[in-house]
Amino acid sequence: MRSPSLGILLGGCIFIPTAFLQRNAHQYNVCEQCDSDNLCNCSSLKLENIPHVSENVSGFDLSHNKISQVKDTDFITYVRLKRLLLQSNQIQSIAEPAFQHNTHLEYLDLSNNLLTQLSPNWFKYLSKLQYFNVSGNNYTDLGSGRIFSNLTQLRWLEFGNPSLSFLKEDDFVGVTHLEEFIVKAEKLLVYQKGSFSSFRNISHAALSLHDTFRNEPDQARQILVELTGSTTHMELRDLAFPDKTDSLFPTVDNSTVRKYTFRNNSFTDGVVLNFINSSINTKLSELVVEDCELSGTGKWFGIKPITSNFLRSITLSNISIKRFYLFYDLSSISQLLVHVKTAKLTKLTLFLMPCTVSRTLQNVELLDLTDNLLNDYRLEETLCSGAWPSVRYLILQKNDFKFLGITSSKLSTLSNLTHLDLSQNRFRDMKTSCKWSKNLQFLNLSSCEMKSIKECIPPNVEVLDLSNNALHSFDVNLPLLKELNVSNNKFKRLPSDGYLPKMEILKISNNKLTSLTGVEIKAFKNLRFLEAGKNNYICSCEFLFYMNHDITVQLLNQKENYICDSPLFLRGMLIQNTKRSFFDCHTTLSLALLCVGICLAVGIVGMMCYKYHGIWYIQMTWAWLKAKRKPKKVRNNDICYDAFVSYSVMDSEWVENFLVRELEGAHPPLTLCLHKRDFIPGKWIIDNIIESIEKSRKTLFVLSQHFVQSEWCKYELDYTHFRLFDENDDKAILVLLEPIPKETIPQRFCKLRKLMNTKTYLEWPQEEVEQQNFWFNLQAALKYETNVTDGHEMQSFSPK
Repeated sequence: MRSPSLGILLGGCIFIPTAFLQRNAHQYNVCEQCDSDNLCNCSSLKLENIPHVSENVSGFDLSHNKISQVKDTDFITYVRLKRLLLQSNQIQSIAEPAFQHNTHLEYLDLSNNLLTQLSPNWFKYLSKLQYFNVSGNNYTDLGSGRIFSNLTQLRWLEFGNPSLSFLKEDDFVGVTHLEEFIVKAEKLLVYQKGSFSSFRNISHAALSLHDTFRNEPDQARQILVELTGSTTHMELRDLAFPDKTDSLFPTVDNSTVRKYTFRNNSFTDGVVLNFINSSINTKLSELVVEDCELSGTGKWFGIKPITSNFLRSITLSNISIKRFYLFYDLSSISQLLVHVKTAKLTKLTLFLMPCTVSRTLQNVELLDLTDNLLNDYRLEETLCSGAWPSVRYLILQKNDFKFLGITSSKLSTLSNLTHLDLSQNRFRDMKTSCKWSKNLQFLNLSSCEMKSIKECIPPNVEVLDLSNNALHSFDVNLPLLKELNVSNNKFKRLPSDGYLPKMEILKISNNKLTSLTGVEIKAFKNLRFLEAGKNNYICSCEFLFYMNHDITVQLLNQKENYICDSPLFLRGMLIQNTKRSFFDCHTTLSLALLCVGICLAVGIVGMMCYKYHGIWYIQMTWAWLKAKRKPKKVRNNDICYDAFVSYSVMDSEWVENFLVRELEGAHPPLTLCLHKRDFIPGKWIIDNIIESIEKSRKTLFVLSQHFVQSEWCKYELDYTHFRLFDENDDKAILVLLEPIPKETIPQRFCKLRKLMNTKTYLEWPQEEVEQQNFWFNLQAALKYETNVTDGHEMQSFSPK
């Protein structure tokens, strides 16, 4: 017999690798993160191979994985693919026919991989490709040449890496028009003339050629010559220009460059002067210099005369001057600023602008001096007579202004000023009034640590930003104001409407408002938009109804910003999802209705008790409780009557003329208790009934049609029935004065039905001969504790 352990062992040997392969297949070859638009995001899943997804995929993100190769069958089924991201993997090789079936591909990113060479066969069938990024790999050149010749619709091309050292003249044949052309070749050694000459129009060309400009200035010059004739925006990044370079920037008559950007570069005076002279009288209108370093001292003498509208916009930001203590003034370049309309001089540690320079800026309309060291007292030299005459937009953010009265007075000389930004300063003294330019319409005083504004607001302002301060109130009369922003302050109520008759937009979010009412909002007759989220709203019924149903202005904040702060059980809930109960919203009415309901219920109960004698039942229950505490047997000295007679007043003639005469006149006589003569005057009838029954040996019921119509007879019957069953006594004697059909007995006399079904009774005969026997049986029943069972006289009541 084969050993079972061997079979298990062999099965296990087969199962373990199979399970391992299945687990790996699931981990590396499956991606199920696709949406309804056929976009599959398989990024950062540690995939080692191309996973399988829907054949209808149009966007495929495989970035940040561990894919090392692209095989010829990986994308063969994705014929509708338009966007493919393979950046930041470990791709070392790509099969030449890998993309031959992806003819609709428009976006391809192969950046930051390990490719050592590029093949033109990859792009042979990608005639619709518009974006291609192959930067950050290990190739030293762009392949055998003309690799982009079929990419006639290419609009974005980014390539290069630290290893790229060779560019050939036919590398870019076929590519003529680009929106973005980004080259990263820090160690480019060989540039064949004409490599960039195939370009006809490039909207933005960004070059990062560090060593080329330093070690191969002639090649760098040739690159600039070829691109200057086809590029609209030229950008040079991460360059350290050599110390002595007099002709690095060529003078090109047919230059198409409109904008020049220098980012993270290092200049010398010679380079600056060379660039200025090469650009004068060209079409250059915008200059941007950011995050750069100047090792010179500003000796820019010998600038050519300007004969055209040179430079309309200039941006200088975060420029470090090594030897700033030796730096000359800017008078040598003042002629370059004559036609400038937009000047952005930010992060320059500028504490003073010489008067000569300020006067030179004759045509500047937008002047941005953000993040400098300007202050109130040096502003007088900067704003000397004739300075900035055309300025309309002035930005003075993050400087060192402290006295708004002084600052406003200095700026009042700018007659054309309409927009002023003084945000992120630290204004302290607000006691004096302020003098402003008459045409000022837009004022920004946000983040200035102000606690009050007093009279320091221009009366003609239309847009005012006072956000991020410490203001508690706003009582300034601004008849023309249309937009007010007081967000992130300490307002507990809306500004007074009497001061702002034309306001259309109010921003008051993140304050200490507790409520908004229709009266407050409607007081601003022209208010159309309100931004009031992130406040401490008390979600009262009136507030919730107004916010959810009756508000007449459009809320600018997202609804998630409007939440309840109190009461505690509603804290954190969205106002749009919050409702209060009817009792919460109408407490007085609810209490009134509750009181009316209670009174009505009490009235109904009273009426029911009166109609159905509920007091009787209560007293009978009380009597039952007292009886439960009494001994089972009543002592003989407490018995006063032989029988209590329960009868209807309509049958009193028979009781008095027949019953009483026969029984009390018997020998020995029987003592009867009649309510008519034996009840104690002034005592409650119910108490009389209970006490009389308890003091009687027997209870004699005179049954008739009148009996079943009497409520008092019913009480007497109920109490006797209670004694019968609770005390286990046989104390009830039934005398049927006349026949009572079952259907004539009311439902409330259910106990009478029960007694007549379970006990024998005496029937009053109409014949005088039988009446003597009736009296004999009745006396016997009253004298003894046993029932007389005469077959003729004592009958059982069997309802038919």
